[in-house]
Amino acid sequence: MRKLTGSRDLRTTLLLAYGLLIGWTLALGFSFNLWSTDRLLRDVESSNRALAQAIGLETEAWLQDAMQAVETMARMEAVRRHDLRALPAIFRSAFAARPDALMIFLLDRHGVMRYHYPEGPGSTVGWDFSFWNYFQAAAQGDGPVLSKGWLSPTTGKPVVTIAMPFKDEQGQFDGLVAINLSLERLSTVLRTIAGEHLDLRLYDATGQLIAASGPLIPLDPTFGLGPEEAIPPRLSSDPDGRTWLVTSMSLPRTGWRILVRRPADEALATLYMFQRAMLLMLLLVLVSGFGFWYLLTHQALRPLEAIARFSRELGERPTSASASAILRLTGREDQIGHLARSLLWMQGAIQQRLNELRTFLETGHTVLASLETEEVIATILEQVQRLLQVRTCALFTLDERTGYYRVRAVRGLSPDYARGLSFHPDDPRSPTMQAIRTGRPAQIADVEAEGYPELRERARREGFRSLLAVPLMARHAPPAALVIYRPDPHRFTEDEISLAWNFANLAAFALEHALLYARSDALLQEQTRRLETLIEHLHEGLILESRDGEILYMNRRAAWWCGLEAPCPPGCASRVAYESLLQRFSPSEDLASVLEKTAEGTIEGLWRMGDLTRDLRIQSIRIPGAGGEPLGRILVFQDITSERELDRAKSALLSAVSHELRTPLAAIKGYTTTLLAEDVDWDPAARREFLQIILEETERLTRLVNNLLDLSRLEAGALVLQRQPCPLDAILARVKRDLRGNSHPLSIQLPPDLPPVDVDPARIEVVFRNLLDNAIRYTPPGTPIVVSATVADGMVIVRVHDEGPGIPPEHRGRIFDRFYRIPGHLRSSGAGLGLAICKGFVEAHGGRIWLAEDGPGATFLFTLPVWTDADGRADPDRG
Repeated sequence: MRKLTGSRDLRTTLLLAYGLLIGWTLALGFSFNLWSTDRLLRDVESSNRALAQAIGLETEAWLQDAMQAVETMARMEAVRRHDLRALPAIFRSAFAARPDALMIFLLDRHGVMRYHYPEGPGSTVGWDFSFWNYFQAAAQGDGPVLSKGWLSPTTGKPVVTIAMPFKDEQGQFDGLVAINLSLERLSTVLRTIAGEHLDLRLYDATGQLIAASGPLIPLDPTFGLGPEEAIPPRLSSDPDGRTWLVTSMSLPRTGWRILVRRPADEALATLYMFQRAMLLMLLLVLVSGFGFWYLLTHQALRPLEAIARFSRELGERPTSASASAILRLTGREDQIGHLARSLLWMQGAIQQRLNELRTFLETGHTVLASLETEEVIATILEQVQRLLQVRTCALFTLDERTGYYRVRAVRGLSPDYARGLSFHPDDPRSPTMQAIRTGRPAQIADVEAEGYPELRERARREGFRSLLAVPLMARHAPPAALVIYRPDPHRFTEDEISLAWNFANLAAFALEHALLYARSDALLQEQTRRLETLIEHLHEGLILESRDGEILYMNRRAAWWCGLEAPCPPGCASRVAYESLLQRFSPSEDLASVLEKTAEGTIEGLWRMGDLTRDLRIQSIRIPGAGGEPLGRILVFQDITSERELDRAKSALLSAVSHELRTPLAAIKGYTTTLLAEDVDWDPAARREFLQIILEETERLTRLVNNLLDLSRLEAGALVLQRQPCPLDAILARVKRDLRGNSHPLSIQLPPDLPPVDVDPARIEVVFRNLLDNAIRYTPPGTPIVVSATVADGMVIVRVHDEGPGIPPEHRGRIFDRFYRIPGHLRSSGAGLGLAICKGFVEAHGGRIWLAEDGPGATFLFTLPVWTDADGRADPDRG
């Protein structure tokens, strides 16, 4: 393809400039149109509101005048007494004074028409009007009542009624006098005001139309005002498609609503003229740029759209994308032609890759779906023939019996020739061996021309001129090679070699798959044997029992507990083993109830065999199935003799602790009683001696209680450390001060540059106090005690050494155990908690404590963390 030059680039800059011009023009025109529309609408709305306000004032004045006339009649005595002889004259005079009145009438307290004027034909005197809303409203109130619009039954014209109730001497409702006003007069007034352009409408408080300037029929439900139309929008359209500017205003006294509608085309005539001018200007701009758009569309946009459609189809349906739309574009010399030619080349490449990928997927499915190696390899060779369009191919693998490479599978070669092919791994002239040794494909483009005389005879006999050998490299399988033959001279391309290599990898995977399956089966059997060996040598006895009471597995330890010389074989009845077990276990009745049930349970008892007695725990564990039904159970035999011995030892040691509590309490009580005796006058020296003994015994009791509490916190994991940087010499100074009456010289040897430790001072004081107290109690008086310290690996190593008799080797492993005391020691006392608490406190700080092996005497060492600042550096000056 030719290299594109700059002169063939599309002039996108002109298109952008043209678009910006039109965009700015439209933006300015649209902004001005919005501003002018809003301004005109505000002016028209102000005019409509002023007109609606004037009409509202006039209407309310008219109604107010009518209400005053009705109130005047209601105050007349003849009207209040229902004087039918005087009523005609009164009503005639009032009717004559109001040309808008259609009827004046009187209703009694029951709503019955007593008299109306004019009398005329079709009289309703005697009719019951109690169901009318204005009558019910008047009966409940004291002032004039304005009804909604309604059709008069006598005149058939739309009217509105103003009624005024009156009361008797007791203040009870005694009837009403009312006047029916014609609503046609309001429509006439609205038509006069509206002229030819406006549309004025008047609605009563219920939303029904009672007067209009147009042809609308008052009181027709079709023209009622819904609740959502109480405040109409500024612009609205009628069913005929005409747009109006609408203003609504409510009359505060009556609740009536006036609607003023002005045609939008007349009110916004100036705006519409401006819009037409804008459209004309835009049309001129568009016409002037038509030529540019035409060229841009036909030379760039449409070809790009065709290319884009083809590209989208190529991405969605590579095999069915139609290239007919871009074939005519391939003859162009610009970027469009270059892009069209590139897409056509891409379509061919994608089609080829998809075919290869489909073949790979099918072959991979065959490899994964079958463990038959020969079947999988045959499928791979068949796909190699199809994709590379070759007739002959073969797979060579190592024959471990002879040490030569032979044909494992073949397509297209004669059986006699395939059976006779074999290569030594060190053959320097064999392309197959060369590929296996180097791990890279090897090919011969022409056997006749490339100097392989040993291959020419075989090639002529089998009809091939070129070949490609690809190695099969598998991690867990011996090396192999895939060899492809062609009948013509041919140098295999990189794509062909890559494709063949991919199929070689599939073949290698198939071989490795079969080999690993065989190895995994052997490994599974080996793991099963290991598991059986592990279970066989467990300290606990184990019996696996089926749902039918047959023993599926029994290890030797379980057989020993049951008194059997060897484990029962699978399928043996469990009662055979349990009969011997019941004779050695007590209580045997409880064990029998557990063994007879399949549910879970645990029983503990005493097991005896000859002179041997052990504490035994037997646990029955149910094996549930998928549907909840038991599949069987497991019996676990645990020797809990050590646990029971530990419990008994703790009980004995708790007795010793109780003794340690009684001893100081008895001393405190005895000396306190002695001091309180009134018949003896003790001198100050004796009293001070007694008090000193009481104090020492109290401190001894306090230490014992604190040790018990600290041990309890350590075992519960509830120990809270208040860590802070603290110099070790300050801690030792407080401990030394507390050791009153000490007959041992205490030497503290600390280096001057020893950094502070990050510890809880109170807990570390307990550690030092317990170690020093042990050294004092277990060493002869006057022997020295040395405390020293060094720093190593971010930890301070503290060493407490005494010159006493030391600790016997047989007790060194248990001195840090709880409640442990060296038996038979002459100076032994206490509850055996001191060293256990020391170990717990040191380990809570992240350190460790141990007993040195060197002598004489006893040397205890423990480590404490060095305090570091926020940057992780030790600060020797802190604390």
